[in-house]
Amino acid sequence: MIDALALTTGLVATLDSPHMHAITVVKRISNRTVNLNKITRVNDVSRKLTEGAITVEQAYDALQNIDEIQYNELQRMLAVIGFIQAIVLMFQGGKNEFFAILPISISVAIMTHFGRRWRVKAFILDMVASFVIALMASVISRIMPIPVQEDILIISAIMPLVPGTALTNGVRDMFRGDYMSGGAKILEAFMIAIFIAIGIGTGLILGGQINL
Repeated sequence: MIDALALTTGLVATLDSPHMHAITVVKRISNRTVNLNKITRVNDVSRKLTEGAITVEQAYDALQNIDEIQYNELQRMLAVIGFIQAIVLMFQGGKNEFFAILPISISVAIMTHFGRRWRVKAFILDMVASFVIALMASVISRIMPIPVQEDILIISAIMPLVPGTALTNGVRDMFRGDYMSGGAKILEAFMIAIFIAIGIGTGLILGGQINL
């Protein structure tokens, strides 16, 4: 029998059997991401194993290849840029906002790329990115010869940084009774939101949009 306890910062698994002493393994989790492709592939291996379609050795070999790269960095950066540009249209931005936000989209994609590469903490990365977004939006809205809505630029650009998945998973865990894991995820989501607000506020102040 196997019992597993997954927390935000750690994983505890116990293997117990009447024919042996219980074995417990504790693994600390320092870096976390949300990768639905990995979740789907692990679930697929688990189902095949429980159905008897594959052996334990085959399941182990399949799990060793779970970390193979699905998308390269260029594809990820293009996805971030395309996502932000699409959000502008969703928020009813016009062609002025669509083209004005392009340098901001590229900047966000570059920052998230190097943030993952250098393993920068999400709080710091989101604060710096939010600061750059607000500052660039303030400057672009001033120097553009055509009128643009600065609020649409800012809101659209921060959407990839908003911790919506973490907040949703936290609420789900709370309803399932996993109060420790759910509380940690909700707290993490609120902390990221606070750092995003700090970055936006600082950028608007330096950009001259807010007078103290």
